[in-house]
Amino acid sequence: MLSSVQEIDQHKSLMKIGIIGLPASGKTTIFNSLTRGKADTGGFGSGRSANVGVAHVPDERVDILTKMFKSKKTIYAEVTYVDLPGSTSGDLFEGEAMAHLQQVDAILHVARGFEDGSVPHLEGSVDYKRDIEKVSFDILFADIALLERRIERLEKGLPKLKVAERDEAAKNIETLKRLQGDLETGIPFRDRDLEPAETKAISDTFTLSSLPLLVALNIGEDDIANTAELEQQLAELLDGKSIGGAAICGSLEAELVGMEAEEEAEMRAGLDAGEPGLYRMIKLSYKVLGLNSFLTVGEDETRAWTVDIGALATKAAGVIHSDIERGFIRAETVAYQDFIDCGTMAEARNRGLFRQEGRDYVVQDGDILNFLFSV
Repeated sequence: MLSSVQEIDQHKSLMKIGIIGLPASGKTTIFNSLTRGKADTGGFGSGRSANVGVAHVPDERVDILTKMFKSKKTIYAEVTYVDLPGSTSGDLFEGEAMAHLQQVDAILHVARGFEDGSVPHLEGSVDYKRDIEKVSFDILFADIALLERRIERLEKGLPKLKVAERDEAAKNIETLKRLQGDLETGIPFRDRDLEPAETKAISDTFTLSSLPLLVALNIGEDDIANTAELEQQLAELLDGKSIGGAAICGSLEAELVGMEAEEEAEMRAGLDAGEPGLYRMIKLSYKVLGLNSFLTVGEDETRAWTVDIGALATKAAGVIHSDIERGFIRAETVAYQDFIDCGTMAEARNRGLFRQEGRDYVVQDGDILNFLFSV
């Protein structure tokens, strides 16, 4: 039986980002600004559970297509932010925090860049470069300790293994020690192209430094005019793969997101605050994680979906529903801008811009897709 994507129940695929930060960094304020949340910002987050919130990914294309198709529903791609429990000692990777981090796609480190005499810094002074380096080291140290425990378990179990198994375990131990050495020189797993033996050795081990790393430099209102300069400094500091940073005034953003849209726009213009911090963090997140969005349209709904850059049509189909991926026949697609230029699907067909693509088609950002599949 031939079916189209509109004829099957759909499920969401969410990107999840864990927020960490040293005490008094303002990470919960950043969380509130990103999710329009109202989580308590007092007490530096110690002794509490994680805050969890969902942010819609701003996408003008979705708004425009909703109007063109007169869709009953508009559904944006979503990001789940998890504001992890804090620690007055500055130890970010203990207890419940590690359990949450094992479930996220990336880490967002909120580094303090604002001065506030009423909120003392753990180190006695504000220095975001020092704090970023400290947290980056703590991530590496957590992985070093994790590999050490893994090595100890393997070494303890060696006498109980058969000869062939013992040789394999010994090779894994040697590989893990080599990886440990790389971590000790400051090379995170996200910067490594692992060899097959290395991938195998850590295949059942969660490593923090393999996660993409985002940094939100939480600045004061006095530094908003210096945003571009600060972000250039961040770019020089955050050198590597799957890493990036943005400067955001968390206190201002948290205040602005509670306003009506027109009032917020006026305030931003008056303060020269630029686009919302959420927009900038979402763009950075997509870039660092290597993500694109494709679109589905119709009278029932217009919707954005998140997929890895380079994903094939079958993978994109699976983002909507596993049944569509299994029964994939072909994808009907037109690029967003081509459709806008044409105005209708009929005109896109006439111009040869509405195409039939097979399972090996590489989905592009902004593709409007409909999947045909068998059930």
